Amino acid sequence: MKKQIRSTVNLGVIAVFILNIVFTGYAQEISVLQIGLDDTVRRAIDTSEELKIKDRQVDKSEGFYKETRAGMLPHISAESSFYYNIDYPSSMELGSYDSISGVTASQVIWSFGKIMHAVDSARKSVEASRFNREASKYEIIYNAKLSYFSNLLARNALTITESSYSNALENKKLLGGRAYGGRSSKYEILRMDTEVAARVPSVNEARAQFGTAAETLKKVTGINSEREIQLTDDFKGDYNELDYELLVSAMYEYEPNLKSLTKYMESAEAKVKSKVASFFPTVSGFTSWDYLGAPSDSMLNGNETGSYAFAGFKISVPIWEGGEKQAQLRQVRMDKEIAILQKKQAEKNLLLALKKASLEYQQYRDNLKANLEAVRLAEESFKQTQEMFASGQVDLTDLNDSELLLTNQRLSKEMTLYNINVTLAKIERLIAGHYEGKNVKGKA
Repeated sequence: MKKQIRSTVNLGVIAVFILNIVFTGYAQEISVLQIGLDDTVRRAIDTSEELKIKDRQVDKSEGFYKETRAGMLPHISAESSFYYNIDYPSSMELGSYDSISGVTASQVIWSFGKIMHAVDSARKSVEASRFNREASKYEIIYNAKLSYFSNLLARNALTITESSYSNALENKKLLGGRAYGGRSSKYEILRMDTEVAARVPSVNEARAQFGTAAETLKKVTGINSEREIQLTDDFKGDYNELDYELLVSAMYEYEPNLKSLTKYMESAEAKVKSKVASFFPTVSGFTSWDYLGAPSDSMLNGNETGSYAFAGFKISVPIWEGGEKQAQLRQVRMDKEIAILQKKQAEKNLLLALKKASLEYQQYRDNLKANLEAVRLAEESFKQTQEMFASGQVDLTDLNDSELLLTNQRLSKEMTLYNINVTLAKIERLIAGHYEGKNVKGKA
């Protein structure tokens, strides 16, 4: 009986151990988050505090617009007062208590465009704030793509350095075969050990850079730092040629910073017109209905209560305010001049950035063709050098040089791919993702 109980307990322990291994492996599997470029962009937009700040700024500008627009609408107010007459001449025949209640309405009839232009200025400011938000969104998209491409570069560089280390170990085996046949010196063996050891720091450094890039990507996308991520996309091999003239047209038409500055300029111009109109009279109409009575005395001595109404027009003419309006007009005129200069400055800077990015993109495309050919030739050369080294036709230096050449060419190709994609992301930001009516992808 004891043996049977002990056997059952052992089986239970084994089952729990197996289940623990299974669930641990499953937990590790689900903890790895697979993420692509589009998902990175979406997460970066959803978690961006900067974009939330821009949303609040848009709401604030809309609130100011509604406040300004209220000046065009009727204003209606109600008021009620109840008071006690302490002392008054007997000839006035007032009661001890009086009350008055009424409703007053007023409406601006004509202000020579002061309110209309102020409302137009506020509306343009709302549009400008929306374009500012759009510009921030494309900046977030660019930074998200830059982070993703940096991860791709770091991951691929780690793979290449690990492959270089494996090649060095393979070369060491070839050298061992030659040493077994008595064709390798002690110096060659020591030199080969040095080559293998020298690749370890490169692998460790590449692994550290990949880890740093991964942490940056997690921060940009709001992913838990303890969660492991796996990139699902990679650099493409072929990229389309871009028409610079079409890029320039798209920039002037869609770039949100330029559109925002244009709206700010229009807003400043409307504000100038509003301030000029403030020098002219303002005509408004008003009406009022009031109810007057003495509720306490009416019960004692029969005082009468009653209501009355009146309406009229009001003309307000500014004659002298100590130069306040002149100073305000000068300020808004300077705001307009600043907006015009800022737009010109932005156009020059953006056009220069687009020209530079376009030239770099074309250069990187040409470099990529050369890189692909260089990698192909380096791979063939390395394989042939290994065969020749095994047969004693080349020495160890030729073998190591061939392997290093292959590693450098692979790294150079990955760096070119990184530069192409980063440059495309810059162009996409400058033209707000529009190229011949489609988003810029640059992929064949």
